Amino acid sequence: MFKVAAKFVHITNDGVRVARHAVATYTRYAYFSLTDRKGRQSSRGSLKNIKPYEPKYDLEHDSPEEFLLSQWTSNPWPYFYYRALVAFYFVFMVFYTALVGTLKSKMLIMLTYWSFYILTACQVLRAANVWHYIQLKKLNHDIQKRVKGSRRIKVQWLLYNLSTGSAPIVTFLFWTIAYDGSGVNFINCSTHGANAAAVFLDLWITRMPMRMMHMVHCVVMGLVYSAFSLIYWYLGGTNQFGEPFIYKVLNYGESPLKAMYYIIAISFIVAPMIHSMFFLLYRLRVFLHRFLKVMDKRHNEAID
Repeated sequence: MFKVAAKFVHITNDGVRVARHAVATYTRYAYFSLTDRKGRQSSRGSLKNIKPYEPKYDLEHDSPEEFLLSQWTSNPWPYFYYRALVAFYFVFMVFYTALVGTLKSKMLIMLTYWSFYILTACQVLRAANVWHYIQLKKLNHDIQKRVKGSRRIKVQWLLYNLSTGSAPIVTFLFWTIAYDGSGVNFINCSTHGANAAAVFLDLWITRMPMRMMHMVHCVVMGLVYSAFSLIYWYLGGTNQFGEPFIYKVLNYGESPLKAMYYIIAISFIVAPMIHSMFFLLYRLRVFLHRFLKVMDKRHNEAID
């Protein structure tokens, strides 16, 4: 009995040491990821020679292939098929909601469809960019020279930031605030469920980079939509039920202070939190990929 207990304690201690080492390694890696470094310290193993952190707000990146490939393979064809399938689904849903949905032209005033159309545009552009990358590879063009800093990559990154931040917010707000209990249907699930699911799934498949400071994109989008909703209300616009507001929480006529609280909370608290969460998951994805590569390399060396 004593030997069993001693063995258990030994295994537990080993597990704790491994866990502490993993947490310490990932923490160091996450710190360096803020500056787009590779998660390594200086040659002396200290932070003294590292330049101070400088936030990056721009859309410039040194590795264009990170926007065009999967995290888990350098073969672009499986990734292209995935991108084309996702793009086809969202384009189909754009036409389906327009033809079958009950909102008709009122779709254009809803935050749901602002986010959904941005997400659709992002998926179409990403599929087109991967196809363009494949064609450049066939012709043996210099990818770094032809793609780095291109406008289509910058637009893709901007749309990705906007859709990644807005889709989870739209889904959360719909099911917690806007949903009126009228029933669950295909359109509701696609525009307030499949959108967030696609964004979350794509985070683990793609090689797309993220920057913490890009949270400003979603903040600006929230403020732009808030300004639009205010102007729409001021000009006498109504929702699909003929009520003088788009959403009840944005009823500027009866509860302007409440509407302002929601705008501030969503734009300056919820949106940055969502972006920060996805940023940490993105760094975890890259960390796991590099960790698995190192383990695979060590395994191959041990076999040899």
